[in-house]
Parts: sequence; C-alpha cells; structure tokens
Amino acid sequence: MDRRRGTRVATLVLLSLLALTVTLTGCTRSYFESGTVIGEPVEAGLFPWMASTQYRGVATCGGALVAPMWVLSANHCHEGLFDGNASDWKVRVGSVDRKDGGELIEVAEFVDYPDDEVDLALLRLKTASTVEPVGLIPTDEVAPYELGSRAITMGWGAANMIGTPAQFLDWTPQETTANDSCDGGEDGVFCGGRPGGGGSGTCSFDSGGPYVWAVDQFDALGVPRSTPYVAGTLRGLNNDTCGVPGQDDDWQSTGGEYGEWIREQIGSSP
Repeated sequence: MDRRRGTRVATLVLLSLLALTVTLTGCTRSYFESGTVIGEPVEAGLFPWMASTQYRGVATCGGALVAPMWVLSANHCHEGLFDGNASDWKVRVGSVDRKDGGELIEVAEFVDYPDDEVDLALLRLKTASTVEPVGLIPTDEVAPYELGSRAITMGWGAANMIGTPAQFLDWTPQETTANDSCDGGEDGVFCGGRPGGGGSGTCSFDSGGPYVWAVDQFDALGVPRSTPYVAGTLRGLNNDTCGVPGQDDDWQSTGGEYGEWIREQIGSSP
C-alpha cells in the first residue's frame, strides 16, 4: 500500500490551515459549517465517543474512544508535518462541536501498529474519559467487510481538498465496495463509499474517523438500531476523491488480527 498519501494529506492540512473560508461553485462555505463532503448534522449526544484529535489546538483528524483511556485513530495523523510528541496533542470527546463542550483531554502517548503499512494508531489519554466508549467489531465478524454491507461514518472534514475543518460534526452513509474501487485487498484495507456508487463521502480532516457498523443498521437520522461497532478507520485517503462518484475511500479494518492487536494494547477482552 502507498503510505505516501499520508504525507500528501499532511501537506493539504497545512495549506488548509491558511484559509478561513473556501469558495465552492460561486458561494462561500463558512468555517463554522458542519463537516464531511455530503452529510447530515449529528444530533448532540448521538455519538459522544467520536473524537477530534488536535495538534496545538488545531483539529487534524477524527478518532473513536474505544476505552476510557484510549482513542483509536490513524497512524498517519501524527506523522509527516505533525510531530509525534504526545505533549502537543489533545482529543475532544463528548461534543459535536470540535471547539467547545465535552471533554478536552491531553494525550499521554501514541501506540502505532507495528506494521507501517497498517494505518492504525492508539492514543493513550492522560486521564480517563467519562464518556461511554464505542465497541470494537468482534474479531470473528466479517459482515461489515462483505460487498454491499451498509455502515455510517462521521467527521469534521473539509468540503474539498483545500478546505478547512468544520466546526460541527456530520455523518454520512457508507457501503462496502469492491477492492478495485480503492486500494483495497491488502494489509486489512477494504473499500467503502456512499451507497449507489456515490463515491467518497469524506475528505481532508476526516482521516482516522470510524467506519461504524450495526447488525440492525441505522435509521434515517443515523441512529443505530442495535449496538454500533467500529469496523474500520479512514486511512490516508486520496483527497481528490472528496465526493467524486466512483472513487471510494481506503478503510483500515479493525477486525480479525487488527482487532486482536487493539484489544491487547487497551487491555480489553474480545
């Protein structure tokens, strides 16, 4: 798998931080609008475990609180232009507003997956969150990775590849697609995009965010009808896909051996 895309993401992040607004098709998208390329605002309290990872006060990526002391995200989010010094990082959980509310907690250390081609990272927090964590997909569950399986994702992503991170959280439906619709098939990477061939629903700053699956799926507002699980995290995506039909995202599986590694680090049973 091509990890150079992580550096590309970081470069785009740096460029994005220089702008307060981005002009799209003749209108200005405000810095304070909600996130993802095409999505719906998340109702406060619906996904309290969703995390915004922040470097020196600047939002960089998404993540998911998978244990009181641990946030699951992507390795590339603290590589490249951003240093891996944990003291420069914090995460916010428990709020749809990445700038306010919930809990803002300092990061104690990064624990990266031992294989550099697997874009997974765990952030150990200095203090435990009081937010209820989201569950990890059972290690023997394969349904989320089967073609056509429905899921959702969420984030504070930009409206296009040079946009700024949004202030408010959005969610968007996802569907597992064929490996040739992205760079899937190796290192636990699977492909996903908006249902019906709608292409990527994510963009810059959505990296590290969760691919959330539930046995009984979700209603029209994104509310899970049964227990939600994190089945994957967004890798160093092709930023030129941002909403382009037919170009899906790379998702890093958190099932099987990858889930076993996560549980080993956080001290959780299967």
